[in-house]
Amino acid sequence: MKAALTCLALLFAAPVAATMCDAVWRDGPRGRDLPVRINLPDGKQKAPAVIWSPGLGGTRGNAARWVAAWTAAGIAVIRLEHPGSDAAVYRGPASPQERDAKVRAGIAPEQLLARIADVGFVADELARRPSEGGCDLGRIDSDHLALAGHSMGAWVVQAMAGQRPDGEHAPLIDRRFRAFVAMSSSGPADAAMAKAQFGGIGRPLLVITSNADGVPANASAGVVADQRVRRLSLFTGAPADGRKALLQLDGGDHLLFAGDTRKAPDDLARQDRVARVTNLWWRRWLLGDAKAEKALARPPLAKADQWQRK
Repeated sequence: MKAALTCLALLFAAPVAATMCDAVWRDGPRGRDLPVRINLPDGKQKAPAVIWSPGLGGTRGNAARWVAAWTAAGIAVIRLEHPGSDAAVYRGPASPQERDAKVRAGIAPEQLLARIADVGFVADELARRPSEGGCDLGRIDSDHLALAGHSMGAWVVQAMAGQRPDGEHAPLIDRRFRAFVAMSSSGPADAAMAKAQFGGIGRPLLVITSNADGVPANASAGVVADQRVRRLSLFTGAPADGRKALLQLDGGDHLLFAGDTRKAPDDLARQDRVARVTNLWWRRWLLGDAKAEKALARPPLAKADQWQRK
């Protein structure tokens, strides 16, 4: 009877709620204030963590669909907001010329380098800080970190995974990251250039896009084909070492991969498929889950989606 009562108490006990904390971390040497949002999964055990870098104009509030899926799988998520390429790029009234100038400034090389430094700084802080508000950062397993991003955030991912932008200079690899996910990445259309830039990426990398990702309305067949080649360039140029994968959805626009909740049922279903595949990817490469590796042989996708591993 005592054992039965104990089981009932455990069954109906209130679960430990997932925790979310907002903060602004000061990088003193760079004089830079970096907004972050930390989501910890339920429980008190150690958890692997994914740092998320959003696209141009993105904030720490993006990627809610991915965060919900990953934290439910026991993975902590730290979302960044990058000053200089955040929502300020699109904020306020502006003429088309002024808006174009702000966008060009937001994607300038110095902004990409600032984002890369932001990610490294946050990884340092996660290992250094015991807590942030109500978030116990001691739960984060700094030996099991991953990096993910969308669009400009994917540029950060491919750079820190080992891209050689000109095919020659040493890459900006951060070896603290065990695995990577790049959504809506981009690269050169030329296959030889893609191999020169991405052929040195040695860690697990999942590239996610769609056959409509960033395709301009009423674009010619040539423009559409070129855009798709550039979206696939990161995968095609990466080495075939058994640790690379490509998910190409059938349909789904560029902003679908920002991870914000959609209203259209088809888009919600597409995001569900992305969530399932990325969870398998993280379980395989952050947790060493053999069942996840087996599931990645034939993940749950729609008939017209494409899945490749190499």
